[in-house]
Amino acid sequence: MRAGAVVLIAAIALVGCRTEEQGRPVAYDKGVYQGQPDTALPEARLNDLRDRARRQHFF
Repeated sequence: MRAGAVVLIAAIALVGCRTEEQGRPVAYDKGVYQGQPDTALPEARLNDLRDRARRQHFF
């Protein structure tokens, strides 16, 4: 009975991981971003963001 419980728990633990979680990093380097690099924004979008920031600046 005890061996059956151990096998059951082991099976649940092995099957419990979702497919999308498998293969992802589980150890991280401190201070190092390991994600995808950001894409550069188009100049028109940057100008729009600068304009928004200027309109929010109150004296």
